[in-house]
Amino acid sequence: MEEITTAPQQDDDPVASRRGTSAAAWLLLYSVAMFTLPFVAFYGTRYGLTHYLHIDGFPNTCGSVVAAVLVVNVIIFLYAVRGYEDAKDDDDQKPEEETNDGGKDETKKSK
Repeated sequence: MEEITTAPQQDDDPVASRRGTSAAAWLLLYSVAMFTLPFVAFYGTRYGLTHYLHIDGFPNTCGSVVAAVLVVNVIIFLYAVRGYEDAKDDDDQKPEEETNDGGKDETKKSK
C-alpha cells in the first residue's frame, strides 16, 4: 500500500507572525516592568525617606509600600491602554478592507 503523507500547513502570513511577535515582546516588557519597577520604587522611596527626610519606622514603610502600589497600578493602566489601542487599530483596519470590496460594488451601481 502506498502511504500518503501531507505536511502540516504552516501559517505563512508575515503580518500575523509579526503581530504575534510584537504582542509577545510587549507582554515580556510589561512582565519585566511589573516585577522590577515596584522593587525600585519601594527601595528608592525607602532610601529617600530615610536619608533625606529622616523618616523611619512605620511611616517609612507605609510610604514605600504606597509608592510600590502606585507603580504597579500605573503599569497595569499602561498595559490596558496599550491593549485598547491595539484593539482599536485592529477595528480601524477592518472597515478599510470592507470598503475596498464595497467600493467595487458601488462603482458598478453608479454606472
